[in-house]
Amino acid sequence: MEADSRRRYTRTGVLGKSKLWKITHIIEPLVTVAGLRRWALSQTLDIGLTDIEIRLPRLPDAFDGYKILLVSDFHVGRIPGLLERATTLVRDVAVDTAILAGDIQSWGTPAAGRAVCELMPFIDALDVRDGIFAVLGNHDSHDLAEALNAVGIRTLINEHAIIGRGGASLRLTGLDDVNTFYTADAERTLRPSTEADVSVALVHSPEMADIAANAGYDLYLAGHTHGGQICLPGGRPIVTAIDRHRDLASGIWCCDGMPGYTSRGLGVARRVRLNCPPEITVLRLRRR
Repeated sequence: MEADSRRRYTRTGVLGKSKLWKITHIIEPLVTVAGLRRWALSQTLDIGLTDIEIRLPRLPDAFDGYKILLVSDFHVGRIPGLLERATTLVRDVAVDTAILAGDIQSWGTPAAGRAVCELMPFIDALDVRDGIFAVLGNHDSHDLAEALNAVGIRTLINEHAIIGRGGASLRLTGLDDVNTFYTADAERTLRPSTEADVSVALVHSPEMADIAANAGYDLYLAGHTHGGQICLPGGRPIVTAIDRHRDLASGIWCCDGMPGYTSRGLGVARRVRLNCPPEITVLRLRRR
């Protein structure tokens, strides 16, 4: 699938490049020609730390107040100084677990080992109690998983991890990317389960939200869309780079009774953001 770079393998079938890729490919040089590059660059560096609470009725008391740091779409090396700013932002933030929601690379570059090396100052700055977990995005090469695991970041590829606390348990289910590298294994992995008190789906894209909701998941965390990356004033995305659930492209949402959050992401593959600042999110889980 990686070798077939002109196509995407999706739930719908084999498709071509997304509209977001085509639009940003055009807009980046237009911004430069119009003399707006400095303004656009300042928006790509304007990182926000979003802190929200999400109510999960089935959340055990032992996990009440549990804090998850969610960051997606690093695209390391694309924006000079971005990762350094992000590292400063998270240095004094203590959380229970951290989720890297995919697209650490851009079109498979830099090489997996180099990408993880560039990421390490950010990782070392995190104050995490229960470890760091990751899923792969559509820009990531398959060998990135091995490179992440080698530095202690557990990469979930259609598999689960259980976190225990005070006799209760939380299950993290991480899928391989479904926007470009979909297989039926993704749906099989999101099967209902009673092995944990509360379940969280970690997927690079929000496109599997309906399946997760129907399987009884309590929460869904995603990225991929960059919040639209190029938005109208007020943050309304022009395109979302997803084939399903376009209304779930940014921020907090609800799908068939299941809450979810789609990060605007940290970096960009194309060096333009308009009315859509990057973010790192801290989600605090609450029972009530």
